[in-house]
Amino acid sequence: MLNNPLLKPKQSQDDSELLDVTIAAINTTKDLVPIALAQGILGTIANILTIAQSVIKNKSDFKAIADKCETIKEILERVTKGATGDDLRYLGHALSQLNISVNYINSDVESKKEQRFLRRLFAVTIDRDKIAAWEKDLDRVLGLFNFEAIAGVAIDMKSVKQALELVGNVPSMNAPKNHQIEPPSRPAMLFGRDVLVAELTNLVVNDEHLALIGPGGMGKSSLAKAIINEPLVMDRFADRRFFVTYDELDPSTITFETFMAHFAGALGIDISSADPLRQISTFLRSACTLIVLDNAETFEEASASSALRDIPPAIAEIANIPGVILVLTSRSRRNAPNVEWITKDIPPLDLSSAQAVFFRIYHHASRSEAEEDIQGLLKELDFHPLCINILANAAQQSDWSPTTLLKRWTDLRSKVLDGGKGKLQSLSDTMQLSLSSPSIQNLGEDGLRALAIIAFLPQGLNRDLASDLLPSLPQVDAICDVLCIQSLIYRQDNFLKMLAPIRHYVQDSLQAHDSRCLQDISAFYYRTIESCSEERNNCFQPC
Repeated sequence: MLNNPLLKPKQSQDDSELLDVTIAAINTTKDLVPIALAQGILGTIANILTIAQSVIKNKSDFKAIADKCETIKEILERVTKGATGDDLRYLGHALSQLNISVNYINSDVESKKEQRFLRRLFAVTIDRDKIAAWEKDLDRVLGLFNFEAIAGVAIDMKSVKQALELVGNVPSMNAPKNHQIEPPSRPAMLFGRDVLVAELTNLVVNDEHLALIGPGGMGKSSLAKAIINEPLVMDRFADRRFFVTYDELDPSTITFETFMAHFAGALGIDISSADPLRQISTFLRSACTLIVLDNAETFEEASASSALRDIPPAIAEIANIPGVILVLTSRSRRNAPNVEWITKDIPPLDLSSAQAVFFRIYHHASRSEAEEDIQGLLKELDFHPLCINILANAAQQSDWSPTTLLKRWTDLRSKVLDGGKGKLQSLSDTMQLSLSSPSIQNLGEDGLRALAIIAFLPQGLNRDLASDLLPSLPQVDAICDVLCIQSLIYRQDNFLKMLAPIRHYVQDSLQAHDSRCLQDISAFYYRTIESCSEERNNCFQPC
C-alpha cells in the first residue's frame, strides 16, 4: 500500500484530540485524589502530555507514554480512594519512585520545549529509543505498587486488586518475608574519594550496574560502603540496601547453593524452597533494591563446575529484574556475562589524600615537620591505600620517629607491611589471597616466573616484545592476560606493569627472578644491538 501524505494530518489531529481527552481526565482526577504526592504526580504527567501536544512532532510514537499516563491516573484514582496522608506508610515508596520517574521524563520533555524555543523550530522530535526507555522505567515503577499496595490494610483491597490488574501483575499473598539487615556504615577514613563517590552514586541512581575492579587494598569495599550510605542512594532505595560479602568463603569450595544461601542471608530471607533463586527474585521484585556483592572474586574464581555454570546466570537473572541495581567489588575482571556492567578501575590516592590518611593515624610528628620525609615514602608505595594505612599504624604503634620509619623501610621493605593478621592488616595476607586464586594456581610456576620478571624490569614488560624477550615462557602472552584479569599487573601505554606494593612483595617474598628469563632478555638485547651495529656499519660502507 502506497503512503498517502494526506493521511498524516488526519493522524496527527487524532493524536492531538486523544491527548486532549487524556489531559482533561488527568486534571479532573488530580482534583479528586486525597493525597498531595499523588496530586503532584498527576499534575506532572498532565504537563508532560501538554508539552507533547504542543511541541512534539512524532506524537504517534509518544502514544505509549500517553497510555502509561492514563494507567497512572487510573491506578492512583483507585488505590487512593478514601485514603488519607497516613496511608503513605503503605504506598509511600511506590509513590515516591513514581514521582521521581515522571519528574525525570518531565525534565527531558521540558528541555525539548526549550530547544524548540531557542532554535525557533515549529516542532521537535523525541528519539524513539528514549521514549522506549521512559516506557520501560514507568513499567518498573508501576510494578512497585505490587507489595506496597497489597500491604495497606487501611486501603480497600478490592480497589488495590483492580489497580494492580491494570499493570497486569497481581502479586501472590505468599511473598517471602525478610528480617531487616542494616547495611554497613560509611567508612570513617575515606580521603580523596569524594569525586569518585559522587560519580559512582550518580550511576547507581540512574540504574547502572557497577563493577569496581582493582587489586587488594585499593579501597573497593570502602567505596561501596560509601555509595550505599550516600543521601541520594538512601532516598532512592530506603531500607532496600543490602551488602553481601563473600570474603570469608573459599573459592575452592564455594558452590551454587553456598552462594545463594549467603545471598539470601544478607537479604534477611530464610530459604524455604528448593528453588532459592525464584524465592529471592520474588522478594526483589517487590521494590527498588540496591545490592552490593563484595569480594566477588570469591565466586567468580570458584573451582566447582556447578558454581561456574550456575552462579553467573543467576546474577544475570537478578540484574535483569526491574528496579534491582548491582554493585560488585572484585579483584577479577571475570564478571558475570549478560549484565551491562559499567566497569570502574579504582585508582590509587593522590599525594595530598595519601598524606591526609597517613597523618590521621600517625601522631609522633606533626605533618609540617615530617611531610617532606614521608612524601617520598608514600610515593614508593604508589599511594596504595592499604599499605599507607598499615605503614602509618606500624609507625604509630611502634613509636617510630620519621627517621626510624624510613630506616625500617630501607632495611625491611615489604616486611614492614606485615604488621598484623588478615588482609586488612597485612600486605602478605592480601597478596596470598590473589596468588591462591584458582586462575593463578592454574598458571603453575610459569605464572610466578612472569610475575618475578615483570617486577624486576624497571619499566615493566614491553607487550609487543614479550614473546621475543621471553622465549622460555612460550605462553607468556596468555599468562599476562590472566595476571591482568586478576589485577596483579596492569597495562600502561605499551608496557605491562605492577603497583609498587605488589612489586615489593614479589621481589621480597617470591622466588628470585628466573636466570633463564634474564638470559633470554640479555640475548634479545645483544642480538638487537648487534643488528643495529651491522646496519650502521653498512651505512658507512664506501660505494
